[in-house]
Amino acid sequence: MNDSEFILYIVISVAIMIVFSLGLIIFFSTSQKRIQAEKLVNQQIKIDFQKKLLDSTIQTQEKERDRIARELHDDVGSKLNVIHLNLHLLKKAIAKGQDTEKILDHIRTSLDESIQTSRDISHELMPPVLSKFGIHSAFEELENAINRTGVVKLTIDSEVEWLLKDDMQQLHLFRIVQELIQNALKHANAKHVNINFVKKQNLLCLDYHDDGVGFPKGDTKGLGLNNLEIRVQVLNGSWQINRQVSNGAEIKIRIPLYE
Repeated sequence: MNDSEFILYIVISVAIMIVFSLGLIIFFSTSQKRIQAEKLVNQQIKIDFQKKLLDSTIQTQEKERDRIARELHDDVGSKLNVIHLNLHLLKKAIAKGQDTEKILDHIRTSLDESIQTSRDISHELMPPVLSKFGIHSAFEELENAINRTGVVKLTIDSEVEWLLKDDMQQLHLFRIVQELIQNALKHANAKHVNINFVKKQNLLCLDYHDDGVGFPKGDTKGLGLNNLEIRVQVLNGSWQINRQVSNGAEIKIRIPLYE
């Protein structure tokens, strides 16, 4: 091999190495850009989901506030107006020496109804048995109340011990169970509903099953499960509908526990 051939060989080798190096640089650069783009897309999806979840939470809260305000205005407010009117009538009757027994009965009835309505609203916001005796007792009361109706046989196995950070988390979990039962009563046409709690490491596992008509294909949010999803997300949990069961419906909910 003469000098010119040797030099040409070296030039070609260097050129090949340069092209190969450039190819590697372009490949890695493109891969990094693609990975970065995918990360940005995933982050945006997560942000959009959080925004949607926040909007749904706010809408749910506002609807609940509107409902409570409407009940207070329409029910309690109207009864207080009746009491106010009857007090004026009572004052006139006393001044004229007339019989006041009928007016007092009206006032007493309106007061009793107002107190009962206030208790009902308070019970919906935070069930007394939940705040006084804990979530296990609240589940037991709920189970007994549903079974007394004779519409469906409800079994809640919640004897496992778990830790939730505060009473509000327990309330969210209680509402999740209520939402599942309400869905079974309204849509599933089920005769038996089983809800089982199991503690696995740092997770509270809620397994739901009924023998109803099951879930239709596609989106199930129209079945009133929006509130359930929101409450599960508030508890930093996850949920999944099992569509492979041969009959009925099966839902698995997983909620992280705090030791």
